Amino acid sequence: MQKATGRRHENGRPVIVYTSVDDPSSPDVIHHRIIKADDFMAANGEAGFNEQQTCRAIIVFMFAYWDEEIRPRIAEVRGVKSSDVKLDELGDLRVLRHNIVHNGGHLPASEHAKLKVMQAVVKADAPIAFTHDQMHKVFVHVKQAIARLILTHTGHLPGAPDASEIVGVAIQNT
Repeated sequence: MQKATGRRHENGRPVIVYTSVDDPSSPDVIHHRIIKADDFMAANGEAGFNEQQTCRAIIVFMFAYWDEEIRPRIAEVRGVKSSDVKLDELGDLRVLRHNIVHNGGHLPASEHAKLKVMQAVVKADAPIAFTHDQMHKVFVHVKQAIARLILTHTGHLPGAPDASEIVGVAIQNT
């Protein structure tokens, strides 16, 4: 792969990034794609297409893991229906996931209004796009929800921490 260190033209042509699995100078190479260096940098830079796809995939995965694995287990232990185990933060992930998967990543104002905790993280009538800080806020909201869930069911036990003392949550399978 050749990558331009800046914006330049050679012989009146823009510098192009070649991406392939083999040496581009070999005569039998089949190129996966050829794009301009500026386009490559934009797609892979901060807030670029690839970073946004990764952020959206994280949202989809977190909700799916909650809804298909964790929530049913909690419901089974508590002896309730899975739909009775609710956390506002994970409900917000459900709304975001739905619009990522079924609405092309666009969040209409009507869907934005359904968000209970994360309204400040995303904008209404706009693409669902995250900065690094916004993704961090999503993770903080999810950790707080998990901590609240834990304290709801263990807070009355001796030695349980006070909610104000919790700065992070770590869950380990042993």
